[in-house]
Amino acid sequence: MRIGLLSFSDGRTRVHETLRPGIQRHERRIAAALEQCGAEPVRGESVIHQPRMAVREAKRLLAHDVAAVAFNIPVFAFPNLAVIAADVLRKPVVILSPGEAGLPGMGGMLAAGGALEQTGHFQTRIWGPLSARGVKRALAVFVKACGARHALRGQVYGQIGGRSIGMLTGVASSGIEWHRVFGVDADHVDQSEILRRAALVPEKERARIARWLEQHCGAVCYAAGSKLTRETLKEQAACAQAVKQIIDDRQLDFVGIKCHYDLSEYYWTQCLSAAFLPATIDWDGPRAPVACACEADGDGALTMQILQLISGIPALFMDVRHYDARRRLWTLCNCGAASVHYAARGRKGAKPLDAVELVPVIPKYAGAGCHVKYIGGPGPLTCARLMHDRDGMVLLAYRAEAVAARESWLAESCPSWPHLFVRSAVDPRTLLNELHANHIHAVAGDVIDELALFARVAGVRLLAL
Repeated sequence: MRIGLLSFSDGRTRVHETLRPGIQRHERRIAAALEQCGAEPVRGESVIHQPRMAVREAKRLLAHDVAAVAFNIPVFAFPNLAVIAADVLRKPVVILSPGEAGLPGMGGMLAAGGALEQTGHFQTRIWGPLSARGVKRALAVFVKACGARHALRGQVYGQIGGRSIGMLTGVASSGIEWHRVFGVDADHVDQSEILRRAALVPEKERARIARWLEQHCGAVCYAAGSKLTRETLKEQAACAQAVKQIIDDRQLDFVGIKCHYDLSEYYWTQCLSAAFLPATIDWDGPRAPVACACEADGDGALTMQILQLISGIPALFMDVRHYDARRRLWTLCNCGAASVHYAARGRKGAKPLDAVELVPVIPKYAGAGCHVKYIGGPGPLTCARLMHDRDGMVLLAYRAEAVAARESWLAESCPSWPHLFVRSAVDPRTLLNELHANHIHAVAGDVIDELALFARVAGVRLLAL
């Protein structure tokens, strides 16, 4: 993504000319640091020291569709110039000052930051040499959080089907709220559209997908007379291909599918979509992941999309199933499928889907087809959930660690479903009282700082446990 870069100076031309070389030197360093963070810096043409320059340079950045802007203030630049530029930009601002004792950059940063805060602009500040580890980290957090916020604006969520099994927490957000807070549209699609399109998928295409699954998954557990036969798998394959068509035709960026209890009761579970949409490979080759929430959980899908945009990798959709106090382990699973991206985690040398088994749908559901079973590998996780309390929307987030698990542990919940077994420093009583949903979402790694800054930029309350 593009990040704008503007430099500010003293408003007196005589003084500005003496400061300009040093300001430009620091600007070049910031540009290099932004590139190291994965951003494309868009630099101003001039060091701003007059009001009309601030307007001109800000408008120029807008033409480049920047996600946010870095203000280079290594001296006591006139603070009103930063505010004028921010008034035009209306973008998140990070103020950088190099921490050089011979220059009054700290005062310039504080004066500009205070002015921006008082005038209602989002701003954050980074003080110190760009070579410092903490400074690099803070800049990277800003780039990722603001990049995700910018990418989210204008996206479209596809809700396929309505409320599932009475879960109010899945549909707590209104379309108006999503537009107001995130700039995201919600488009509704009836589940019958999956069935209509699936019926049009040719037999040759169904067989191709089934064959790919047979060749790449660790096991496909067909059984005569069971709910999983090659024919029922082909029906699921047709549904999964239909969902991909809907996403392409309706230009959807992320989705939620109701499934329970219409499709899962009378037709086929939508487990292949839930497993392979939020992954980087399927029967059509390498692909960009698409966040997909089960049970048409809109807030869950949006949480997954935010996690994916920040981290660059697929996010998980899981039920909070159980807490084992003796082992201090949370059981996270989902009723049929979860992103297969996490099946290969921690398994060096293994093929991506070696640990994945397609097993018959459990008797609880009258429909047919497969569940996508695996045990997620060990490693750090960031868990999060957009939810609502009496005061409005809040983003809950906490750190966790998935652990290596035994196959026998699956019998404690449902052996046919995907599982992760997770430890966290969060007191279980706290989590059980603060999490206002039965679903949790996660992404590999630690992006708590990025989530916190994202929440600030979006104007959403953060509850970091």
